[in-house]
Amino acid sequence: MKKKMKRVVACTLSLVLLAFSLAGCGGSSDTDVPAGKDLPEAAAGEQETAGDAGGQSAAADTSEYSKEPVTLTAFVNSVMMPTDWKWGDDPTSQKITELTGVTLDIQYATTTDNMELNTMLASGEKLPDFIITPANGPVRPLLVDQGFVLPYNDLIEQYAPHLGEIMPKNMDKIYTEPDGKFYCTVSFFGDENRYGDQILNSRGSISVSMNKKYYDEIGRPDVSTLDKYTDAVVQMKDKHPEINNPIYDYAPTTPWSHNSMLNLLARMYGATNDHFEYSNGKVEMTFMQPYYKEALRTYNEWYRKGLINPEQWAFKNDQKKAAYADQDMLSYWGYYWALLQGTGKVNELNFETIEYPMPDGRSADQLKIHDDYYSTGYQGVFITKDTEHPDRCIQYIDFLMGDEGQILQRYGTEGLTWEPDEHGRPKETELKIKTEAESMEKLQRELGVYNYNFAWLTSNWAIVYGAHNTYSAYPGMLKDFEVMTPHQQNEMLSDLTYALTNTDELALREQIYSTWASGTAAVCVAETEADFETAYDKFISDMKHSGVDTLCEYFQANYDHWVSLGIGQ
Repeated sequence: MKKKMKRVVACTLSLVLLAFSLAGCGGSSDTDVPAGKDLPEAAAGEQETAGDAGGQSAAADTSEYSKEPVTLTAFVNSVMMPTDWKWGDDPTSQKITELTGVTLDIQYATTTDNMELNTMLASGEKLPDFIITPANGPVRPLLVDQGFVLPYNDLIEQYAPHLGEIMPKNMDKIYTEPDGKFYCTVSFFGDENRYGDQILNSRGSISVSMNKKYYDEIGRPDVSTLDKYTDAVVQMKDKHPEINNPIYDYAPTTPWSHNSMLNLLARMYGATNDHFEYSNGKVEMTFMQPYYKEALRTYNEWYRKGLINPEQWAFKNDQKKAAYADQDMLSYWGYYWALLQGTGKVNELNFETIEYPMPDGRSADQLKIHDDYYSTGYQGVFITKDTEHPDRCIQYIDFLMGDEGQILQRYGTEGLTWEPDEHGRPKETELKIKTEAESMEKLQRELGVYNYNFAWLTSNWAIVYGAHNTYSAYPGMLKDFEVMTPHQQNEMLSDLTYALTNTDELALREQIYSTWASGTAAVCVAETEADFETAYDKFISDMKHSGVDTLCEYFQANYDHWVSLGIGQ
């Protein structure tokens, strides 16, 4: 299977960083796992592993872990954020030391090209106890294949059986290597076992919003179908011809993005995810399907009605910022938080999320959008072969992955930056709100909230654990999530299928996706129905000549591998 065992989806960094600046879900894990089992059987899909249901009793006692003072060393393969900070400067890191006995001595990279880490590995000098680096790029295979890091399976079995019980479902399977072991835990991983514990799902992607002022002016007509929605935007445009972007597409140049208007239209017409059509286990591309042509037709009809500004495909950042700042749009399709931030009106309801307008013959409950909660990880924490404290290292990871560690990493210290609400979920204190308003760096450095220097393993259940409380201060955002939540679905299997690693395969994917972007742009701005048909036929022909069938073979191998492990079943 080549090296497809190592494939892991890469989280979209911009969304990850944005999510880390927000908030969200949680609850208690119901996992029972056989602690410390090696994973060759799991790799063959034959048995449950850490993070899934199994035979280990839930009675493991973490109180037996040592709390003796110890200093552990770490290398973080990214720049310090916030800067000018050290362990113990804030109440959160102080609390972690109080609870675990661990003090961290952390070094940071100053570049983003892995040069410092590569130099460290090549030097032959003693490695730090931890290496923290993205788990989905070229570094993980290097660390594992060259024997620089220890397998978690063995460490869990010997020192921390409790970690096997609380690990998010499927994390071990997704990060299992060809030797049947896994070597890291990761941040931003969505635990299916904890999904139902949230009050509100705040990990959605795209929604549809109307400029409230202009929508009110035309009497707020019914916009439940695409035809009625189109009529409403035309009415607003007739009243405000000065608006340059009647319908604004957040991501016109990446039609496969969760936040692309064309992607959402395709889902309205029948697509089930961003990339693929599955037919009896066979992987095909969404853009080759009949429903995708209908999505393109709707986009093109809006263009011919003057509702789409074709210049958006060439917008530079300053033009995008101006469109947001001037609120130069009647309706917005994209990530609502980006809209609020762009307009600079976070606390004002200038744009109102509406229920998704559907094509005639299709109902809103048929629409499913990508649920970002189910991310399969980003930052990896590795324990090196040179550690003199393997027990304290794996037990520290156990602490970070547990409820108390998750809350500390995400929300800081109880009584200072958060208080429990009636459900026990974090509710921001006035101090936290005031400090964040003054400066995000001050919040990170002085109070230890969102401090990426030590918040290595914040999982998505913790990010969305207190979302309802956080977003109660943003009524527009709260309504946006209320509209999106019923439509969201787990698309972990599709995300993993998409994540190629072989250089040749990645090059072909880039070529095909570039053709996808340029081809759909040409179809969307066709001037007549005849031009539309010609442009569409050329788009499909270009895809076939570019090697879309070969790309599907690569995706198929990924798909078959993950299905064999029980992912997405």
